[in-house]
Amino acid sequence: MSTRNIIRTDIVIAGGGCGGTAAAIQAARCGARVVVIEETPWLGGMITSAGVVAFDGNWGNLTCGFYRELVREIEIYYGGPSKTATGWVTLTAFEPHVVAHILDQLVRREELIQVFYESHVTNVLREGNRITGLVFETKAGETFEVHAAITMEATEFGDVIEIAGIEHRLGRESRAETGEPDAPEEPDQEIQDVTYVAILKDYLKTKGTLAPPVQPSQDYDPSLFRSSTALDVDESIPHPHTLHTWETFIDYGKLPRHKYMINWPFHANDYPDSLAFFDRARRPEAFARAKQHTLNFIHYIQTVLGHPELGIADDEFPTPDGLPFIPYVRETRRIVGERLMREQDVLPGYGNGIRPPLQYDSIAVGDYFLDHHHARAHPGHPKYFEENYPANAKFQVPFGVFFPRGIDGFMAIEKSISVTHIVNGCTRLQPIVLLMGQAAGAAAAMAVRKGIEPKEANIRELQEFLIVRGVMLYPYEDLHVEDRIFVESQKLALSGVVFQNEDFQFRKDSPLNWMQAVELTAKACRSLPRGYTACTPQQIEHLLKEWTAGIQPLSRASENGANQSVRRAELAPLLCRAAGIEPVDEVRIRFLDMPHTHWAARWIEPLYRRDAYEGIWHVNFNPDAPVTRRELTLMLDKLFDPFWQGTGK
Repeated sequence: MSTRNIIRTDIVIAGGGCGGTAAAIQAARCGARVVVIEETPWLGGMITSAGVVAFDGNWGNLTCGFYRELVREIEIYYGGPSKTATGWVTLTAFEPHVVAHILDQLVRREELIQVFYESHVTNVLREGNRITGLVFETKAGETFEVHAAITMEATEFGDVIEIAGIEHRLGRESRAETGEPDAPEEPDQEIQDVTYVAILKDYLKTKGTLAPPVQPSQDYDPSLFRSSTALDVDESIPHPHTLHTWETFIDYGKLPRHKYMINWPFHANDYPDSLAFFDRARRPEAFARAKQHTLNFIHYIQTVLGHPELGIADDEFPTPDGLPFIPYVRETRRIVGERLMREQDVLPGYGNGIRPPLQYDSIAVGDYFLDHHHARAHPGHPKYFEENYPANAKFQVPFGVFFPRGIDGFMAIEKSISVTHIVNGCTRLQPIVLLMGQAAGAAAAMAVRKGIEPKEANIRELQEFLIVRGVMLYPYEDLHVEDRIFVESQKLALSGVVFQNEDFQFRKDSPLNWMQAVELTAKACRSLPRGYTACTPQQIEHLLKEWTAGIQPLSRASENGANQSVRRAELAPLLCRAAGIEPVDEVRIRFLDMPHTHWAARWIEPLYRRDAYEGIWHVNFNPDAPVTRRELTLMLDKLFDPFWQGTGK
């Protein structure tokens, strides 16, 4: 019997993909010792080892947190954002080996991270309902036993969930199980296709020659690829694709340095025999079949589509065939978690008609659509299968999706989180997986430091940690993470201090009318009855009259509150009454344009003493200027601190 090497650490992560790497880096930055077990020679998973090198989703200001850090590292490497905006599917395209190098350097900076490459988990250490670590084997045949306070599942196929015997789902849930209106009547094992991505290079532009020809398999069938572009359309087949010209097809995944990512959903290299990949013994054979399908498509590109200058890049993957180490796995085993994220959590119809329901325990945001890939036709899978779902909106990911029901010492990240098959279509993308990994790493490190279960971490403490590090937890499109109001806007949104008709625009410089000011103030000070996020106009009008009663200069508010902007001087008595603060007679405010005899001075003074105006107005008060949302947000955060005072539930 061989001797096992014993490792004791704080956190062990099975899988160094997007989620696992982000979790490891964040946990180590928080002071936790981390061991990462990765099956390939590279960190990064889908954005490196699988070759999915065009970031999908979290556009604009939703580029935040560790995802933003990685984007900036890529842009620095290439010489600026204009050098990575090469393909039309993304704003950030890159070569796989470049990001593998960047991630390697980021991990090397963290002395608390130990990575074992080309290694795989063989067993899970478990004591009752607690996972206590992993056993893994290296390429050289060495066996290691890792004992850890927290174990994370971040593999591409959810292998650790299976080995540990943790309850999980694979495939589509029934409507009865999830309550999702678009779920099937009966559960099944239909899952999204895998894709063996290829990185092609233009050899004519880079070497002045044609590319090495790719030979097809003996069962090569070019009809499988007809209608992949408008160059070769077969109108007789179901669902022909004629939208894209050659130029829009090839520029979809155009990369720097005359390279192209081939990850095309229309009669191309999606591969449907996904279930075979979940049997580790059958995995090499399944990989080979998916690879061959992609090689056949490249042959089709070189011959039928007439582009022999394009061939497999010879300077990307150190593999015999030049293809990635692993396929792109869109869907995997998913835990049955403490919280199940469903279709209802991403559709606006279940919120206020504009946005989905608020998630007060949000740990990440996303904006991708419910995108499900299914091949049009393949040998052994002749039936055309398609999933189309309603348009979702930008969404938040709740904290509870990390934790399997009834299991301690364990977190699932990557694509094994507790979401339904439907929701997996929008939570499987690289940006949000990176952000979820960052949140999981922070939570795990917090739990290690406090000696608690990660699911017991104080959600507000975790959220504040993420927010101050530039992680967006409510998806405001018009607020940048470096905006002065970013932290306060996020805290108030997570506390339910938003408009009933809130969308994804914060509108920081927009003047507020009386009804808007009262609604936000009421929610911040908890003056509404339970269910305060469902604030009716009648409730707002009642509070408006109550808070302005007996103050003559505020009489105009009750006359036409919806159309009258609130002035700075007028806001003071409203805030005082909401906070239960009495006006004072001794006025010492130091605004140069605010005489102590002004009618509002006695209301402004107690707010001034409480630093409510600190960082907002300095030398001049400008009492007749309208109050903006930025200004009110800062004041509400200082006066009521709803993020910490409220439960958020």
